[in-house]
Amino acid sequence: MYATISADIVSSTTLSTGEIIALKKKINEVFAKLGNKFPGFWGRLIKGDYIECLIPNPSDALRIALILKTLIKSADIERTKEKKQFLTYGLRIVIGFGEMRIIDRNEDIMDGEAIYRSGRALAKMGSPTKGTMSIDIYDPELQAPLRTTALLIDAIINDATRRQSEVLYYKLLSLNETEIATKMGMKQSAVNQHSTAAKWYCIEAALKYFENLNFYGYACYMVADEPVPFTRSR
Repeated sequence: MYATISADIVSSTTLSTGEIIALKKKINEVFAKLGNKFPGFWGRLIKGDYIECLIPNPSDALRIALILKTLIKSADIERTKEKKQFLTYGLRIVIGFGEMRIIDRNEDIMDGEAIYRSGRALAKMGSPTKGTMSIDIYDPELQAPLRTTALLIDAIINDATRRQSEVLYYKLLSLNETEIATKMGMKQSAVNQHSTAAKWYCIEAALKYFENLNFYGYACYMVADEPVPFTRSR
């Protein structure tokens, strides 16, 4: 069982060339951080505004998705009316679960059910105003609660300011408030205020729920491209 992430930058065409270049650099830098923090993680940026990630430990998937979301939301981008959707939503993102058929970094190939799920679900995602985060897993016991969890966290982060998003980003990377204050050049009390305003306590509770799920207690396989329902492993 793997988790994958498929994501695209919302309204990327409204960004200037310089902003796109700076954003691409930040994304590649965070891929390197995630590779060190989460063994086996593989992230790639395609055509400048499309992201694909492979996550060997499914329990890490939501945290990684939120790290990417808050990274984009905290980018130093000129505030203009044309960029409103980018500034509000940052990323549209889907987490998919399933097996993988090919994982070959040297040939730059990731192929299998998990990446198909996240990619197809992202392609079907509607207007950003109806949500920009979803989860796709073929299990009736997990699908509904996980999608609801993703939708609620998404709504919280979409309401966050740039500075609040930056605080969330560092918290998701497990930095404490003193360390965040040093990085952001502000007092620890200000970090705490941003954290509270951005509803970190809600995000943290959702992460604990997700990370404590036993994804390896389920099995899934495909027959003629049709999913066979999950069964709990004994």
